[in-house]
Amino acid sequence: MESRHLGGDGHDPNLMVFLSDIHQHDNTVRWKNGPTQANVVLPQLVKEILTLRPLPAHAVVFGDFSASCGWIEDFRLAAAALKPLSDAGITLALGMGNHDNRQSFMQVFPDYKKRCLVPGRIVSNVSTPNADLILLDTLKSRDGEDWAEPTNKGSHVEGTIDATQRTWLRETLASATRPTFVGAHHDAREVGIVKEIVTTPTVFGYIFGHEHVWDESFLHYGYSDSRTVQTATLPSGGFWGDIGYALFKTFEDRAELTVRQTDFYFNRRWQDKPRPKNWTERVKMHDGRKVTFWYDKPANFY
Repeated sequence: MESRHLGGDGHDPNLMVFLSDIHQHDNTVRWKNGPTQANVVLPQLVKEILTLRPLPAHAVVFGDFSASCGWIEDFRLAAAALKPLSDAGITLALGMGNHDNRQSFMQVFPDYKKRCLVPGRIVSNVSTPNADLILLDTLKSRDGEDWAEPTNKGSHVEGTIDATQRTWLRETLASATRPTFVGAHHDAREVGIVKEIVTTPTVFGYIFGHEHVWDESFLHYGYSDSRTVQTATLPSGGFWGDIGYALFKTFEDRAELTVRQTDFYFNRRWQDKPRPKNWTERVKMHDGRKVTFWYDKPANFY
């Protein structure tokens, strides 16, 4: 049976919107030849989201607020672009990507500190009436610089889960009784949490960004009497690749992730030039594509 309850304020408590890789940057301060299209695309996506009826109850950003090294100016631009969502009563859940900086983030979003579930990391839990989403922090800072001012060298491209966060995740999943989804900026394989995801009976999906492409796959662990967990990769909210967002709807027996793709491009050199026809076809092919996460775990197909 599907839950059809709507909040009295016109928000669907079972509906979230997912954004990732929004890559904002102030080209008047640093990186003056940077990807200014991201600063235009994100407000357009936000405007489109605000036309949804009902409105989603939550908006989740899967990291990479910044286009480069996590400068505070980038986070200020991101906050301004996302503000219409919170003004409309949509709760924001925010995560870290490899281009971000925790100190810059916390200066722009100071109220977020009390929501962090793991000391030193920006980790949160978003609940709907039917399921929970755990949003991890996979930012791998340079050694000893977890909360330092950003520098031109930025952070590592690859992601990681530190020991404290890994312990918290294992304990949280071990006590989970509701359908649970785990999300982060990086792939679960890359950060080494496939076992935790696949072997937890209540985890039914893993969702991440970073790749800037819409994709779907499966995680598996072991080769005898094991299970699989479905995964999905989100489009970018502003800079190269598949451009768009996704809607995540939870039901009593499943969850559905539907991509809303608005564009596709690589970089600035294609501006004002003929674009390959397969780029347009890719947008048509992806827009509206849906992944269904049933609340069971199919047997491993290996």
